[in-house]
Amino acid sequence: MNFKKLTKFINNIGKIYKIPCYDICIYYDHVNVFRSKRNTSSFSKKMKSIGRNLYFMQSGTKIMNCVALMRLVQGYKVSLNDQVCQYLPNFPEGITVRTMITEYSRANDPDEKVFNFLNMKELIEAISQTPFEEFIHTQITGPLKMKSTSFNLTSKSRKRIALQYRFENESEEFVGYDADVESIVKKHDGCILTSVDDYARFCEAMCSGGISQNGYRLLSKESVDILINELIYKETEKNDAFVCVGRHGGLVLIDTKKKITIVYAQYVKDMPLEQFEMYPNLRKLVYECIGADTWSMGYNVLP
Repeated sequence: MNFKKLTKFINNIGKIYKIPCYDICIYYDHVNVFRSKRNTSSFSKKMKSIGRNLYFMQSGTKIMNCVALMRLVQGYKVSLNDQVCQYLPNFPEGITVRTMITEYSRANDPDEKVFNFLNMKELIEAISQTPFEEFIHTQITGPLKMKSTSFNLTSKSRKRIALQYRFENESEEFVGYDADVESIVKKHDGCILTSVDDYARFCEAMCSGGISQNGYRLLSKESVDILINELIYKETEKNDAFVCVGRHGGLVLIDTKKKITIVYAQYVKDMPLEQFEMYPNLRKLVYECIGADTWSMGYNVLP
């Protein structure tokens, strides 16, 4: 493995794409092979220590909640073919747990009334008979040693939220701005707040057949295969892979066949379409540097 090309590309993200900051972690076969974080803009002095930054994962949150539900499926607490209304009496009839996972992971409308975070949360609580945050902690974040991950804001995490940026069309630049923490949290209701290192631990466990670097069995290999290849919505046509780009530019890639995990985070609003060419270029370089076959087909990034 040789990461010279990737390092050069990453170091020039600010110059080429005008991205103000980045935070990236790459795992290959249980090993953290690449880690980089940097402030690239003139706002770097205002930026909190990037190594301690927390990000709202947005779409990346969905796969964690779907994994939580799949743990209940493989534990025979619920069947994929069960109707959700068996557990949530006010839920529309005719919708199975299988459909819930697929449509929840696909939904992008914040005003979605059926396949939303609240209903997913209540479904997990109803089946597990455990408060949602407790279930996530005992079944996922705790065993994976994800100490900086939570659905709830704390006095410590409040101080670690990454500086917000937005793209201004007139200047064609990303501009840093101070935002009220409470308003930020409200806009990201249902999103986990996590660090790149923490979230990479979760993703690499999925990538490695459901077992983590420290030996925790998150899911069975069969459950991982069913979730990624049959159930969850993903921005790729490729089998054995999950890809999603969050609303503010974060990237999650889990390739269970090549055992490659990429977690990339930034926090920018109104990202212009031309910036999205960064993602396939980043992915291509990662595979080349690791020495895996180039992934040239079936990779889509949907703005």
